[in-house]
Amino acid sequence: MAPWNDDYWGVAPRDRVGEALDVAEFEVLYERTLPIVYGYFLRRVGGDVMLAEDLTQETFLSAVGSLPARIESPEGWMVTIARRRFIDYLRQRGRSPLVVPMRVDSVERGWPPDWSELEQRVTVALSRLDPSYQLALVLHHVDDLPVVDVAGLLGRSVAATESLLARARRSLRAAFEETADD
Repeated sequence: MAPWNDDYWGVAPRDRVGEALDVAEFEVLYERTLPIVYGYFLRRVGGDVMLAEDLTQETFLSAVGSLPARIESPEGWMVTIARRRFIDYLRQRGRSPLVVPMRVDSVERGWPPDWSELEQRVTVALSRLDPSYQLALVLHHVDDLPVVDVAGLLGRSVAATESLLARARRSLRAAFEETADD
């Protein structure tokens, strides 16, 4: 049976538990999940192609030797690894992490062809916000984490995080309106 096909559903044979993927299995996993992982990062880093590519590469390097015994969803598994890598990236930047560039240079935007103008404008608007606003909005509204989890990741109280999110939403609305002039 071919690895990762619809009948296989990404389940590693029990006798392969803990072993690295062989080349053919990794190629199938890579082709199937690359657009998902890259898109995940590209949206979170405001269209910064080089940073999204670096984070994508690091995610796949992390995945190579850590195939679990059973994967219900290879896509979900890879996004989980990507989310952890993104949080690690943010933590490496200190308490005031830079999530996306403060301004996205229009020449350097790496928009996927399927992104709408709305998605592009929201990404540019997000890139113009204070880094703490960027992080809070991405964790809560993009990664769909509850406020209590966002508070834990930010090292803030729940009330302080709710206030931060309210200010961040107002700033995002204003920055979004400014993108209409670009």
